[in-house]
Amino acid sequence: MSDARFDRALLVDWSGAATPTTGADSCWVASGRIDRPGPVRVANYATRRATMSALRRSLDAARRNEERTLVAFDVSFGFSSGCADTLGLPGRPRWRALWRALAERIEDDEHNRNNRFAVADAMNAACGTRVFWGRPVGGRWEDLVHLPHREVDAPGLAPMPLARLRACEELAGPGVLSSWMLSGRGSVGGQVLTCLPYLERLVGELADDVAVWPFDGPGDPGTAVVLAETWFGLWDWSAERHRVRDAKQVAGALKAIRALGPEGLATLLDPPRLAALSPDRRAEVLDEEGWTLGVA
Repeated sequence: MSDARFDRALLVDWSGAATPTTGADSCWVASGRIDRPGPVRVANYATRRATMSALRRSLDAARRNEERTLVAFDVSFGFSSGCADTLGLPGRPRWRALWRALAERIEDDEHNRNNRFAVADAMNAACGTRVFWGRPVGGRWEDLVHLPHREVDAPGLAPMPLARLRACEELAGPGVLSSWMLSGRGSVGGQVLTCLPYLERLVGELADDVAVWPFDGPGDPGTAVVLAETWFGLWDWSAERHRVRDAKQVAGALKAIRALGPEGLATLLDPPRLAALSPDRRAEVLDEEGWTLGVA
């Protein structure tokens, strides 16, 4: 296995906030070199649009300097196998069919106002299956009759036929919540629905300069920019000193990845536990589910 050599890394703690906000539960980005020791800078952005604009500026600067950047988001890049077929989404590969569908449907303005719950309700209704669940209670939210508050069957819809967790989430250990859950304590699904449309547009803009790991193949794809998902629960960031937990996580995860060196990072990008799956299950992961950087 050859080494995986990057110059810089960006670690992104995404937020599903519905209004501009800073501090806890907002968007945080850690940036720094991972080819050698150096400072790690942490920035906090009030909106998702501002976060992606800043990230794009960083990537453009790195590309001008012919530097490679690893960009890791704490957002699942896919759902469990069968998602695209169940939702009736056309196109291949299946992960890109989902990304395109969400980019076409999700609206997210400069004030973080978005329609993710309405989109999930409509997608459930269109496929006749209770796939997504979890929404706010009361008021206008009660019109979303195809999106139940809790993980229960919805009237007129078939029961959920898909796994709650992906293969990598099963292997990650305790604490992983289902991305099908869009609201409630610890929910992460809303972040997935708001993040993937931005990533779809970024991939279209960067074209041949970007790869999405591991969908574009396990191992280091060699592109100027590599997008990956991670989960901060896999990294030790306890030594970080900051008043906001999110800032600790992004800075600590970047330092932990840097400490692995090129050889260790190569193992993360070509994880033995992915290789150990059956050929059919591995094919499902690479076509639709994705994998979490750090589950090696």
